[in-house]
Amino acid sequence: MTDVTVTPVRKRRPKSEAMAPAAERSTRAQGQRTRTAIIRAARKLLLEGGSLEFSLREVATRAGISISNLQYYFPSRLAVLRAVIEPVIEVYLRDLERALAGDTAPRDTVIALLERGLRDSRSTETAALLWHFISLAAIDDECSRLLDDWYEALTRGVAKLVRAQNPNITQADSLHRATLMIAMVDGLSLQLGAGRRKREYTRGLETKFLTMVDCLLRLDAPKAA
Repeated sequence: MTDVTVTPVRKRRPKSEAMAPAAERSTRAQGQRTRTAIIRAARKLLLEGGSLEFSLREVATRAGISISNLQYYFPSRLAVLRAVIEPVIEVYLRDLERALAGDTAPRDTVIALLERGLRDSRSTETAALLWHFISLAAIDDECSRLLDDWYEALTRGVAKLVRAQNPNITQADSLHRATLMIAMVDGLSLQLGAGRRKREYTRGLETKFLTMVDCLLRLDAPKAA
């Protein structure tokens, strides 16, 4: 009897299964486009109408989608706000992480971060987005907690740099100095922010501010009473 070699027959995948990867990529791309459209609509709404007019329904209308479709990507108003505001904050936090892990001089890093804060205060869009978020944090517990988390991370990161620059001070002192620096940037964003009436006496104010920051960085620890 002659041996017969039988070649296994390979089963073809169903056409729908073979196309699955391409379909999945298309779906993901469409999802990303929808998500981007939502964020752009939310950003524009904040800049044009302010925080009082900010609602999921209005964002959905401007994005040209249903509110249920919007909530598939962003289930709450805070989720949308976070997607709009977070990139602004994350720039500072990423730079802090790199600085703390690297060998950049602490003083140079602190000065660079604060200078960026001043530049952002002169940007009409960035300043408006930040202040709208802060105004919402005053009346919304979730926004307030998120803002607290950001300030906590930023303050503690700057405090580490302050203490690295001046090891003689205590941890509490470094936190106080970091808080003062950040608070001064916040205050100057009101005084120097884009779109506000310029006053003659504010000329040179930023230079004075950076001089004060340098003093806070170098100031010796207070002597015990």
